[in-house]
Amino acid sequence: LDLEHFKLLEIYLQGEKPPLENAPPTQKQQQTGTDPTGDSDDSASGAEDAAEDPGESDLYCSPDYFCFLKQLFLTFQRSPEYTNCRYLCKLCLIHIENIQGAHKHIKEKRHKKNILEKQEESELRSLPPPSPAHLAALSFAVVELAKEQGITDDDLRVRQEIVEEMSKVIMACLPECSLRLYGSSLTKFALKSSDVNIDIKFPPKMSHPDLLIQVLGILKKSVLYVDVESDFHAKVPVVVCKDRKSGLLCRVSAGNDMACLTTDLLAALGRVEPVFTPLVLAFRYWAKLCYIDSQTDGGIPSYSFALMVMFFLQQRKPPLLPGLLGSWIEGFDPQRMDDFQLKGVVEEKFVKWECNSSSGTERNVAADENKAKAEQPKDDAKKTDSHSQSAARRAKHGKRCSPLLLKLAGKDLMFSVEC
Repeated sequence: LDLEHFKLLEIYLQGEKPPLENAPPTQKQQQTGTDPTGDSDDSASGAEDAAEDPGESDLYCSPDYFCFLKQLFLTFQRSPEYTNCRYLCKLCLIHIENIQGAHKHIKEKRHKKNILEKQEESELRSLPPPSPAHLAALSFAVVELAKEQGITDDDLRVRQEIVEEMSKVIMACLPECSLRLYGSSLTKFALKSSDVNIDIKFPPKMSHPDLLIQVLGILKKSVLYVDVESDFHAKVPVVVCKDRKSGLLCRVSAGNDMACLTTDLLAALGRVEPVFTPLVLAFRYWAKLCYIDSQTDGGIPSYSFALMVMFFLQQRKPPLLPGLLGSWIEGFDPQRMDDFQLKGVVEEKFVKWECNSSSGTERNVAADENKAKAEQPKDDAKKTDSHSQSAARRAKHGKRCSPLLLKLAGKDLMFSVEC
């Protein structure tokens, strides 16, 4: 029986339908003496059996079995974890022990659901490219949605007033601190119902945890805010409250400098490329309709949608947004991305980065020098070459400013990297 399975599988994978005479006989055929082709010693008995159960399909010659062969493959090398299983459903990634279990598996709702999803995916991937009329209609819909769902200048003014009012409340008790707006409100990637992100700048002598605890107490005492709560266990600890007048939810953090720098960069890119902001708003609104934009519920952070749109606009041909870091930078290594730190946008023309590669460079130079000492070359010329290479590497990773010129949307932008 196993040999017949191998033959059926081999024939089917070659794109041929197994003939009925190659199919292994079922238990009922063995009892009645009926062969797979339908011939028997007693034709009347075969006709009688067919009349008794006309809807019963043969186990190995039914369409379900051929579908099973298409979705499964035989594991010739048994896995150490599943030594008794010979089959694997490539669709559900389930190991199956024998042919009977496989036939039972393809009848399960989960397997049928996965087949439908696979078919839908295949249909979507086989769709023809959009026509110019389709693209024009889609562009119009995206722009209109951005106008309808995105924040206006009046909405931005309301959010700035919230920050100003909160600054008065907090600075009355903590005069050395200052508040600033950041996030989607400032980049204009926010929907009308998006939260207001506020960050507190504080002097080094103040403690970050103590500051947030004091802010929590100050906002609870103020009549301007309701539902004041703390979320100190989040990746970025915040104080959450709702502005009584506007009803907008505010998230107050402290010392979140990197988020503020990223906000400035995204806002500058949005001003450079007009399609950036409408695409982000459309993407965010789609995620909201699909209920996948809530990070607290296991969804995707809203910040990620802006990054995905930015990456798309950088990678398309021709690109609409510039790549900020890449092989055009001398000494750039994709394995050491953490060496580059964003420092801000200067004069709407420069993106300033800081490359902290001194520690890695020192390790490489020391490794070269140790290797040269271990080899102990007899020729002084070799020693001179080794020292010159080390000096060249030090010079290469010294302080430098390498401007990058990119013509984009009729403007010349320069991106500088300082090490």
